[in-house]
Amino acid sequence: MQTKPVVSFPVNKSTLLLGPLVAGAIALGVGAANAAIVSDLVTFTASGFTSAFGQTVPTDPVTGSFTITFDPTQTYTDQQAGITLNSLNISLGSALAFDYSPTGNTNGAADELVVGGAQDGAGSVYLSPTVYDDFYLHILTYSSTPTFQQVGYTTSSDTPNSNYFFTDLPDSGAGSVTVTPITGSTPEPATWAMMLAGFAGLSFLGYRRTVNARLAA
Repeated sequence: MQTKPVVSFPVNKSTLLLGPLVAGAIALGVGAANAAIVSDLVTFTASGFTSAFGQTVPTDPVTGSFTITFDPTQTYTDQQAGITLNSLNISLGSALAFDYSPTGNTNGAADELVVGGAQDGAGSVYLSPTVYDDFYLHILTYSSTPTFQQVGYTTSSDTPNSNYFFTDLPDSGAGSVTVTPITGSTPEPATWAMMLAGFAGLSFLGYRRTVNARLAA
């Protein structure tokens, strides 16, 4: 009766630990990516507008809604990617953009989100002359307690310095903002790479177990 030789491979402890480590890395990577990227539905309303040049205010209140996806650990200036305008009851003559910095810059205070038309920059409107419709919205302490600060808008006119309207807080005007997180964040590219590497490592471990089982049969 012949006895099949038993072929064994030296056990590499680091290989045995690869599976749990990869799984842990995947979990940590996904968690880190989802923690960094935020995706929100933002609605706002503003009323009590003042005319800077004695004109009749055409629209009061101003209401709107947009969806934004960004990394609050990064700085953005006139960023158009990642923001989508859902509704706005005044005209906007350009694409929507936003400014944000976690530490503050010339466009706003720390953790202040500024949203507005991209034509003259998210945080400003052009007045000489106002040849297109524009607006801006300032939201303070966006990451912790989003707080309405101000809305300003312009209507198109061939007359310089004429049609500019704004909420003059705290003396007059009122406004509110609601931020609703959107679930189901998409992992960043680096996380996808980590996940693929993890799957490759787990597949290799499965292959090694299959080879050992066949040789021992």
